[in-house]
Amino acid sequence: MPRVLIRYPITIYTVDRAVGRNAPNDRLDVLLVQFLLFFSINGRNYGEIPNWWEELGYGDFSPPPPLTVRPGLRVATPVFRSPFTSKPLSHPKPQGDIVIDGICGDQTIGFIEYFQEQMQLKYPGAELNGQVVPWKIMGALTIGLLNGGLSHLAQPPMLSQFRAFPDELWDSFYL
Repeated sequence: MPRVLIRYPITIYTVDRAVGRNAPNDRLDVLLVQFLLFFSINGRNYGEIPNWWEELGYGDFSPPPPLTVRPGLRVATPVFRSPFTSKPLSHPKPQGDIVIDGICGDQTIGFIEYFQEQMQLKYPGAELNGQVVPWKIMGALTIGLLNGGLSHLAQPPMLSQFRAFPDELWDSFYL
């Protein structure tokens, strides 16, 4: 069952159990993820890290500092592949908009992987595993990035004001 975490002035929508590839995929959790994917991919602030991200202890995603060596020292040069180099996308955007139906099938997993790959291009360290796991699980950034799409809304964001918000979710949130 999805949850709303309120840490004034921040509101975070999260799932109770994982959604995606090889996950439990509870219907209400899937509905929330599908809605957040729809909103994040079609919204104005697509893939934007919210300004409260660092306040909650999640650090920044700036590129690593350049390697420097003091003059006169000889060192081996490590192989470093920049995450900012262009590479072909292995997870293209699925056609059309995501269907918000509470069923986690190939389309939903495709949108999750597409979203995660887009986030990897912007924020090195973001996972690409085809899953959205609950907030506060170590190394899980996708749910936070999905909530980042809501950051431009007034807090707390009232998701029910959007036509794409599934009515079935309205009574399912608990605090």
